[in-house]
Amino acid sequence: MDVAEEMKLTNRQRYWLEQIKACEASGMSASAYAAEQGFRVGGMYAGKKSLIRKGVLPQAQGARFQRVQPVAVSVDNEWRIRLPNGVWVDFSGTVDAGSLSTVLNTVARLG
Repeated sequence: MDVAEEMKLTNRQRYWLEQIKACEASGMSASAYAAEQGFRVGGMYAGKKSLIRKGVLPQAQGARFQRVQPVAVSVDNEWRIRLPNGVWVDFSGTVDAGSLSTVLNTVARLG
């Protein structure tokens, strides 16, 4: 943005431009940054939308999501589950969903 464009911004637009740049520089999510700074993330998004319409910020291009290829990870087959009632269930090996559901439902009634 050149000086002439910056001169045309309202104080509020300058404020949001500074916040948006600081958020991007922080590496934090917009929600986390807004919470840390004590304002609502919706306000920052509205300010950003206004700055994009004015041509001060570039419009987002392309998809926000990237396709990923899952990688098989080798893990041992040992499980430990703590239920809200404080009971722990430890098991190892392969178990089918039906058996696991039966065991967990039964143990959930204990304690």
